[in-house]
Amino acid sequence: MPNFKTIRTLALMLILGLILAGCGAAAPTATPVPAIAIKFQMSWVHEYSAAGYYASEKNGHFAKQNLDVDLLVGGFFDGRYIEAQDEVFAGKAEFGLSNATAILQAREKGQPLVAIATILQRNPLTVISLKSSNIQQPQDLVGKTVAVSEGGATQLVKVLLTSQGIDLASVNIVPRTDFGVGTLLDGSVDALVGWIINEGVAVKEAGAEPSFMLLNDYGIPDYATLIFTSEDMIKNKPELVEGFLRGAIAGWEDVVKDPEAAIVRVLEYDNTLNRDEQLNRLQAALPLLQPARAKIGLMDKTTWDNIYNVLIDAGVLTSDVDVASAFNTSFLDKIYGQ
Repeated sequence: MPNFKTIRTLALMLILGLILAGCGAAAPTATPVPAIAIKFQMSWVHEYSAAGYYASEKNGHFAKQNLDVDLLVGGFFDGRYIEAQDEVFAGKAEFGLSNATAILQAREKGQPLVAIATILQRNPLTVISLKSSNIQQPQDLVGKTVAVSEGGATQLVKVLLTSQGIDLASVNIVPRTDFGVGTLLDGSVDALVGWIINEGVAVKEAGAEPSFMLLNDYGIPDYATLIFTSEDMIKNKPELVEGFLRGAIAGWEDVVKDPEAAIVRVLEYDNTLNRDEQLNRLQAALPLLQPARAKIGLMDKTTWDNIYNVLIDAGVLTSDVDVASAFNTSFLDKIYGQ
């Protein structure tokens, strides 16, 4: 027969169990907040130039901002040339990747697009020819065939020619129809316009000796890889804009710390790419991505003003555009604590 002490102990245990059970039943169950699905329209296909965004996705930086980001390829795709600014303006994506020339042209047309960061802080755009063709200066392009991608690149080449007093009709400008350098190597064109860190590297890899005319050397600056969005997004969803930019910058910081790991991520998006070729291009891009004492994403008013003035002088822009409205650094300031 149990004694009084045993009965009291059992009773206390029963009461404690009931209390704990009651507390458990009353505790609210946390409901996970679903990630916000957004689209990011890139300006090119899956490759090294988008390594930072792959890192943002695969390393959890976008997820940390509660974002589910769909990375859309651009450039030559599905039988057409996809311009990111057109896609964002049409509401098909919340964010895009473009260049300053295209953003200023879009605003001239009444498209309220706004740049919020630049990834490459120096312009890699160059006219590439074979050294054997002896094209050393813009005047050497007269009578030659030059392949250029449609959009901002074509406009900048026209600015280059006009600034050097060259009649546009004297140069045969044809649209590029693929990503490669085959037309240059086989002599179909005399020169093509691309990035010194991309097509420039590809020509060398093919065993040919290239010559370069960097547009920046002729006073034609540009922000070639701008992350942009719409005025509406900035006004009505600033937290989302900030979150996306934080995630993107964190991804690019990963790239700088470990380029080889970044290329592993690139190949997860397109396993047909050559690892060494992609790594060569990424390493060539790093000095343009984060110059000495600079922070990823930064852009400045002086460069924007210079770009605008060049476009106005060349007649690419034919009406006034409020340059200050074309870019917004407030999110960068917040991220970097300024």
